[in-house]
Amino acid sequence: MVDRYRELEGLKSSRNLDLVLMATVSSFASLRNPGTGELRRFAELLPPVYEASSPEARRQAVAALAACPAVPRSICRFLGRQDIAIAAPFLALSPAIDEETLIEIIEQSGEAHKRAIINRADLTQKVIAALIATHADSAETRDEDSSGSADAGTMEDKSEALRRTLKAMVEKSGDSDRLGLSTLTALQTSLLVRFARRREAGFFAETFSRALGGDQDLAKLILADTTGERLAIALVGLGMANDDVSFILQRSVPALATDHDVDAMVATLSPSRSIEQLLTWQAESAERNARPAAKQPQTGDSKRRSA
Repeated sequence: MVDRYRELEGLKSSRNLDLVLMATVSSFASLRNPGTGELRRFAELLPPVYEASSPEARRQAVAALAACPAVPRSICRFLGRQDIAIAAPFLALSPAIDEETLIEIIEQSGEAHKRAIINRADLTQKVIAALIATHADSAETRDEDSSGSADAGTMEDKSEALRRTLKAMVEKSGDSDRLGLSTLTALQTSLLVRFARRREAGFFAETFSRALGGDQDLAKLILADTTGERLAIALVGLGMANDDVSFILQRSVPALATDHDVDAMVATLSPSRSIEQLLTWQAESAERNARPAAKQPQTGDSKRRSA
């Protein structure tokens, strides 16, 4: 095998680098348990050959490496940061990417790469937490840049920003067509669908709460409705596609698990009216949250006067 790697290294100047790339990957994939030296040589040899190859050869090579149980960490990072059209199968399927590398890619890549990672079957709690937090972190950064205030990331600011967006959407969208408007990102939708599919209620609730501007009390109130009607209205109001709403309802609401009329029920929901209802719930939640702060503690003198 060492001699085979030396032959491949000598072919770097060849015009047919696509074949060199595939030969490199095939040789490595044939190793049942690559040793330290073989991992090191592969990590050194692959990047320059990969960079010199065609996009199609790259796709085939990355797809083949996605099935390898052992890939050098540096190569996992390298492949995980490639264009999503090439990196997607590796991010979604490779058993070689460890937790630390996944979190690193989540923190440094765009939403398309994160959505590919969401499709993995073996996500750890730390990786899931990083996926949930990444949207909030980017939103807080935007808020800080726009306001210049250290308090821009508070729940009240986020809820108010969501209310303003929803109000604008009501004005622009009709009952049958919301013109593609949505407050949910593709990443949030992917997370909600994943957590519903796997019945991970805690992660679903946290992601849903963030989608509501961080209003945990409102999220709990909506999710406590055993009929699923409030959740349906909220998801439609946030701009989720009807197919995804129906899927989530059937997986998250026990009463609807075997209900074949869920699609029809969701189809009857008016986008603009759902937004208006969600705005009403948000206003009521904000009022409830403001009540304790509005109550001023009574002093001894005020207690005597009231007596």
